[in-house]
Amino acid sequence: MKQDGHETFEEMVGSAGSPLGRIRLLATNRANRTRTKIKAWTRIRLPFILPARGLLSGLDGGIDMPLHIFSRDPLILYVPVGGRRPLYALAAFCRRLAPRRATFLLMPNWTLERPAVVEQIRKDLSWFARVCPKHELIFLCNTEEERRLIGGVGGNAIFSNHNLMISEDVFRPLQDVPVEYDAVYNGRISHTKRHYLAFEIERLVHVTSSIGELPPAGDRAFIRRLQAQSPLHSIANPLLDGLPGRLTSAEVNRVYNQAAVGLCLSAVEGAMYSSMEYLLAGLPIVSTPSIGGRDVYFDPDYCIVAEPEPTAIRRAVERLRDRAIPREEIRGRTLERVRAERLELMAYLSALKRRMGSDDPPFSEWPFAGTSGLTRWASVREHLREIVAISSGKI
Repeated sequence: MKQDGHETFEEMVGSAGSPLGRIRLLATNRANRTRTKIKAWTRIRLPFILPARGLLSGLDGGIDMPLHIFSRDPLILYVPVGGRRPLYALAAFCRRLAPRRATFLLMPNWTLERPAVVEQIRKDLSWFARVCPKHELIFLCNTEEERRLIGGVGGNAIFSNHNLMISEDVFRPLQDVPVEYDAVYNGRISHTKRHYLAFEIERLVHVTSSIGELPPAGDRAFIRRLQAQSPLHSIANPLLDGLPGRLTSAEVNRVYNQAAVGLCLSAVEGAMYSSMEYLLAGLPIVSTPSIGGRDVYFDPDYCIVAEPEPTAIRRAVERLRDRAIPREEIRGRTLERVRAERLELMAYLSALKRRMGSDDPPFSEWPFAGTSGLTRWASVREHLREIVAISSGKI
């Protein structure tokens, strides 16, 4: 077991067949980690050292990033950021867009409450001020502590938790769905998600996915480990060649409605979209202590923060399950807080547009789509082509 109760790779995949098969799996994982580290080391540095023009300037144009065009005129872009160097992809984008005035709403998808990351942001903000003086960067922080830390290194930051973006139209109670499980855990295949903490729960359903943290053979071994825990533990995703397929947001909501309690088991992450999805679906929550902002909308009446230990998690789930709190009550009280904070963000964004020269009326309705369709993943080059096409009136 590693820091924060994170399992090692060997613990995550469990028994992996023959001794030879296990040796092969461990070797594959080491090769995958080495390859990933080398790529990441290069990728996060290139945008800050390449020239604005010339033969070498395009070397980072293939970096993928999520982006949403919030406003075309004035140009305001919504960009999720994260990782050890959160602003590297944005640097590749902004270096090419430097002559044009633009504002970027930066949404941390992983906690910024890390000293090394905050120090890196301080250095990178100096680069942006020097190379892209026409660009304004605004951090929409998931916690007040994030806002304080970013402000302390010269960043422009407001508190606005990204779980405000979750659609209450998609995630909601369904009256016709019977409860079949004590708990549901929506967590990707990652040591940070600490799935093992849920293994003592009697009836459990998993919603999971892979983003390549493990090699495919490791993902398959992890899925087999989840399946082997109990005949009463299920994986909601369709399995394709032993790997989890994707579920639509509506399908995920239906799985939530089949469970009595939602689980949040990581020690460190971002604000955790699924925590808000649970609440809007009317599920009470069992969480472990964490940093990142998922607890912003927790209420002690229907959320228990338990010790990160399997027996404590099971007992907390049983307590909330047996209380049978009405789902509409949990959803309604959550929406009261969400709607109040959405109004604050709408007022802030209306003032921002006016400051940038817009004559548009203030926002009277929530201007964001749900998270599943909010941002578009594409390369830096593709996003820039779209911006150029918009500027020229072609789209």
